Amino acid sequence: MKKKLTPNTLNLFKAKITKYLLEDEVVMNWSVLNKCILILILGSLVHVIWIIWKIFILLSPNLWHFVNLPLLKLQLELNTLFFCLFIAMIYPCAYWYKKEWVQQWLPYLSVGIVVISLCNDGYMIGVLSPATTITYVSLITVGLVLFNRKIVYYALIPATLFLILCGYLSLQGQINYAPLFNLSTTPLYQHKFWVISMLYFIAPILITCLILFEILLSQWRHREQLIQHLSQIDPLTNTLNRRSINTCLEKLERKSTKSYALVLIDLDHFKQINDQYGHDKGDEALIKVSEVLSQIIRDSDVVGRFGGEEFILILNQSSLAQAQNIAERCRQAIQALQLFSNIGEAIKVTASFGIALSNIEISPQKLLSQADKALYEAKACGRNQVKCYREIFIAAKPC
Repeated sequence: MKKKLTPNTLNLFKAKITKYLLEDEVVMNWSVLNKCILILILGSLVHVIWIIWKIFILLSPNLWHFVNLPLLKLQLELNTLFFCLFIAMIYPCAYWYKKEWVQQWLPYLSVGIVVISLCNDGYMIGVLSPATTITYVSLITVGLVLFNRKIVYYALIPATLFLILCGYLSLQGQINYAPLFNLSTTPLYQHKFWVISMLYFIAPILITCLILFEILLSQWRHREQLIQHLSQIDPLTNTLNRRSINTCLEKLERKSTKSYALVLIDLDHFKQINDQYGHDKGDEALIKVSEVLSQIIRDSDVVGRFGGEEFILILNQSSLAQAQNIAERCRQAIQALQLFSNIGEAIKVTASFGIALSNIEISPQKLLSQADKALYEAKACGRNQVKCYREIFIAAKPC
């Protein structure tokens, strides 16, 4: 059974909704240009890793015979060029984000150039190398989570064809496989330099992608939970909505032991408040009533808006005397509410209550019908009072 939602809990819940759904805290909720900035930064970091590795090789003459030195120098210049290009592309993403052409074309351009640069590096170290394979898989998964599929496939389909073609031509002996390395005399997986180089390339990409996936997955699950909570709450009064109340009643029906009371509450002459003072005052009355009900009921009880100006209380482990006491306190608190019109005129707010006590032979829906009959009797007897189904229809007490 759900516990009541206190005002503090509701305020915290609303703050979380604002932070995670309405603001740009969740990566998946970022604009496409902000996602482009993220991809460009990650692409830049990949090239920094390459640049560091190549500078280290150039500064280590004992390693020169393992690589194609002229090609390595050329690739170092190319990595530096790509790094500068990625950093430069962040500017239009950040400062021209309102321009239509930037929003339309820059995502394709950003993703495309990142993929092209990675394809070049992938061919240089071998299209079937662990580093290339892990980068390819990570790029697909991250891209499909962050971007529209059209943007991702626009870049990845040509990249896939390129890698397949390079692999085929290498197999046919028409181009060199992994031309950056000179490892023809030693099998790749037995060569310490090649293995260490692969681990160096793989580790940052794998760690970064795992961290990003963990963030995305955590935020995704958090957002799903918040959306689920939001679907259970009445947006005006911040009490449970009718759907959630029905769920509570279904859970009660499945319990072997039933000891609870249902209290239906209907605001008296609510239509007159709307017609005479405006719907904003009607809404204010509903909000104040919901606050009063939430403050009076126990932690184990449930309050919800059942529709329009009607509320419902589910009082767990409650006797008839306890239910009547809680209902009477709620009635008095509602009657004591201070609500004023726009010109300072006092607006009278009262409510009628109908109580039905559980019975092991009676279903919650049947009990709800009994509470509705008791509520009807309270309104028929002059409103602003509490009536119990058992007293009215079993003891046959008059108004």
